[in-house]
Amino acid sequence: MAEPTFNKITEYIFAPFNSFLFLNVDRLHFIGISNIREQIIQELNKEPLVLPDCNCQIEWCTEECEDFKKSKGVFTPPGQINSFIMARVVGETLEETDVPIKEAICNQFPEHSLAFQNVRFYFHEFGVSICSASIEITAEKQLSILQLDDISERLNEIYRDYFQIISFQLTQKYLAAIQALDIPYYQFEFFPNIEEVDRGKHFIPWTHRLYHIEDKTLFELENPGKPFQFLLTPSRQMGVEDLSIYDNRYIYFGWGHSIILTTGETSGYSQTNRPPYDYVRLIEIAQANWQCLDVLADLIDITIASFQEHYAVMGMKKIKQAITEIRDFNIAIDRVLSYFQGVKITFDTEKRILLDELHDRWLTNEMFMKLQERMTLIQEVLADLYNRQKEQREESLNTIVLIFTIFSVIEIIALIFDFFAVPLPSIIKFLVIVGGTLLTGLGIIIYIRYSGRE
Repeated sequence: MAEPTFNKITEYIFAPFNSFLFLNVDRLHFIGISNIREQIIQELNKEPLVLPDCNCQIEWCTEECEDFKKSKGVFTPPGQINSFIMARVVGETLEETDVPIKEAICNQFPEHSLAFQNVRFYFHEFGVSICSASIEITAEKQLSILQLDDISERLNEIYRDYFQIISFQLTQKYLAAIQALDIPYYQFEFFPNIEEVDRGKHFIPWTHRLYHIEDKTLFELENPGKPFQFLLTPSRQMGVEDLSIYDNRYIYFGWGHSIILTTGETSGYSQTNRPPYDYVRLIEIAQANWQCLDVLADLIDITIASFQEHYAVMGMKKIKQAITEIRDFNIAIDRVLSYFQGVKITFDTEKRILLDELHDRWLTNEMFMKLQERMTLIQEVLADLYNRQKEQREESLNTIVLIFTIFSVIEIIALIFDFFAVPLPSIIKFLVIVGGTLLTGLGIIIYIRYSGRE
């Protein structure tokens, strides 16, 4: 069979960005998380962010998950209608609208002929967010896989340049709203300040692209994904492997590229009729969890390095503050990891399999285990701080004992002179008192040092 060509492809493109804002979910649930979300959204919508080069603005809301019931364990906590706070692009009528792409693309598409559609920014509660968009690529002539790759790479560059700035601005607004409403979140001195971080590293550092192609002829191949093997960037030698359990679709996952192939035919069953967007959200949420683990690993490394460098010269007050911070940080990490372990699929067998496969290919479980190992280092740092605090207390007590001992020696020598009424000149008495005091103090210091070594 000749190399397949297409004239219509839907590309979904999404990427993480880091807010470093870890909400105290335990306290939020105690207060009432639904009411808190409404307050946050009202605060965020007070001053809408206007997007550059188009008559669009940002509207904040929550993602409606009623349509995701089959996969409720992934998209929203059980028993809740809405999941994530999100920002979307709307027009003057406040209806969701597209963001036009003003650049020409690879001599195939003129200026303003393509647009970013369904632009969403999902804000997770644990330090990361996701920027998501889709693009309908419809060409007059058939496109080869190589041409699709070139077009996709150019769209990827435009996506990063445009939405990196917007993601940063939205994170600023989100953080300001949380602080204005006094929403409980974890605050530590060693957390990065988003105003100072490298935006290229923390705001859309990489992207994942999923291509949806509807073409019956591909299903005539033994493995319809084989022609796309170089586009997919397989995560293993036999990575071009169909992961769907249904006959009317093929699903292929790679490191930064994934493909869904469909026939356009339906079987009448609800699960087999679900749109490709379900799989997009599955990958987006899985990658948000992956990114969360990566961010936590960096934060733990920063924490350990910071305290190992400075704790030796910390004062008592600073050490007490550091111990409290590390203990609270430890609790916060435990809660995040507990949340991560609780993300499950309870209804949809296919998506449960796909989620496990994603975690396996991205080595998520290995990251999780290494993160837990790093937590033991945090415990060691905490133990060092406790010991340092204990040493400082002992040093303070020793100093106090030394001072009292010196005063006692002075009093004793003076009493001896008075008792025996020794007729010595004042200068001799003074030298005897000073010498005796110094020898006593020196003896105490030597004893403390040698006993400390033992």
